Amino acid sequence: MHRRLLVCLALALTGACAVTAAPAPEFGAAEVQVRPGFEEWGTGDGGYAYHRLTGTCETLTHAHGRNAAWGLWRMPVWKVTDSGPEEAENGGAQLRFACADGSACIEAGALDDTPDRVTEHVIPFETMDRARTFSARVAGVKAACARTY
Repeated sequence: MHRRLLVCLALALTGACAVTAAPAPEFGAAEVQVRPGFEEWGTGDGGYAYHRLTGTCETLTHAHGRNAAWGLWRMPVWKVTDSGPEEAENGGAQLRFACADGSACIEAGALDDTPDRVTEHVIPFETMDRARTFSARVAGVKAACARTY
C-alpha cells in the first residue's frame, strides 16, 4: 500500500500521473436549493459571548456555554413566538420565546440531552439593539421558510 502511494507520488511529481475530476455540471442543469437559516455566536460581549444561536426552517436552538454545557434549548420555529425585546434586570435586554398554544413545546437540558419540556425560554442580550436584530432574523427565517414550502 505504502509503496503504491510512493510510486504514484513520484509519478505525480514528474507529471506522468494525472488526476481527473468529474466534469462540472452545466450551468442551470440542476438547481441548488439553499435553505434559510443562521448560526451565530454571542449575544454580546463578555459573558454574552458564550451563547450560540442557530435557526432553521424547523428549529431555533439556543446553546449556552461550550458545547451547551450550561444549557440547551430547542424550540420548534412554527410553535413559538417571541415577546419582542424587553429590558433585562442587569441592564441588558432579553427575548422571551413561548409556545403559542401554551404547551410545553420547548426542549430543555444541557449538552446533547434535552429531557425537559418547558412553555417558555428567555435569551439574554447585551443590548436592546442586539435583541431587536435577532428577533428580526428569526422573523426573516420564518418568512423565507414559508416561501420555500
